[in-house]
Amino acid sequence: MMTDLKILLVDDHEINSLFTGYMFSKLGIPFDIAVNKDQAIELLSENEYSMVLMDIEMPRYNGYEVAKMLRDINHKIPIVAFTTLPAKEVLPKAFEVGMNDYMLKPNAMQELEDMLDRYKQSA
Repeated sequence: MMTDLKILLVDDHEINSLFTGYMFSKLGIPFDIAVNKDQAIELLSENEYSMVLMDIEMPRYNGYEVAKMLRDINHKIPIVAFTTLPAKEVLPKAFEVGMNDYMLKPNAMQELEDMLDRYKQSA
């Protein structure tokens, strides 16, 4: 169990959010879901999170744009690009806007646990 973590999942796709939320629940990790930029900014402004998992392909404001805005609110929180796009396509831009890492979705429970462990230890 990783109950000392709290995750902000930013993803506009309901099925992805339900699937990832199910995995968080199985791991005993509290989480909130934001489906757009405004919700992400509001939640990060009002809550303490251990990490943000950021979908890249969202309408209106993509994950890169939202990540830049979230960086203005919290300079230290790990922001992980959480996407179906290949790493070679995502990572250069993700690092440029202040993201810390990349995770391909959908993902296996062990991959998610490994990612969370990595950032839990560095917090």
